[in-house]
Amino acid sequence: MRQLQLDIEPQLDARISDFSGPGWGPVIDAVRQLHTGLIDRFYIYGGAGTGKSHLLSAICDSYLELGKSAIKVSLLELLDAPIEAITSLERYDLVALDDIEAISGVLHWQKAVFHLINNNNEDGGQLVFSSRFAPIELKLELPDLQSRLTQAVSVKAPTGHSHADRQALLNSVLARRGVHFDPQITEYLLLHGPHQTSTLLQSVDRLEKLLKGEKTKLSHAALKQIYALIDEYRQ
Repeated sequence: MRQLQLDIEPQLDARISDFSGPGWGPVIDAVRQLHTGLIDRFYIYGGAGTGKSHLLSAICDSYLELGKSAIKVSLLELLDAPIEAITSLERYDLVALDDIEAISGVLHWQKAVFHLINNNNEDGGQLVFSSRFAPIELKLELPDLQSRLTQAVSVKAPTGHSHADRQALLNSVLARRGVHFDPQITEYLLLHGPHQTSTLLQSVDRLEKLLKGEKTKLSHAALKQIYALIDEYRQ
């Protein structure tokens, strides 16, 4: 039988500071309530690429910083694992389940998540969920699970169209990595680059590799090449 490999480390380089933009205010408020124990379930939803997975990794990282155990698992990837594997998640202080909509039409996994929620609550644990759909929009065959998810504090992720949100994300990521982009590149990336969090991060990764070790002032031709690269990610 295939064994599920669970990794306590967040899967992405993510921090709560990445979400310091004004559009993420309601989300960060909910995260603070998680930290203080005011809520035990949080549900973030929004379109693909809006930063939900990045947020879940950041929340897990924040719990590890507090000396607590946390894990993020994609239910989309978990579907091929033995159903019994989900019981190993019960020992964590916080469990972040990504792609909750993946279990639509898979009744045995819905039952497993429902039991995880019940057992997690009994042990004083906390749960975070992410989905492309609001809780009430999920097409689940298990009414009890639907009810549990609708009871969670739910917030819609920003679309990414806010310049301030993208700037906060970019500043946080670059500062953490100790990377400096020419101001012209940063300005072009924010004005003409991708709006989606996931794609913006991909473009930053590529730019970082391209500019690694570059200390001299970039020529006009080099800037044009970089702008063309950014344009490839434009949505």
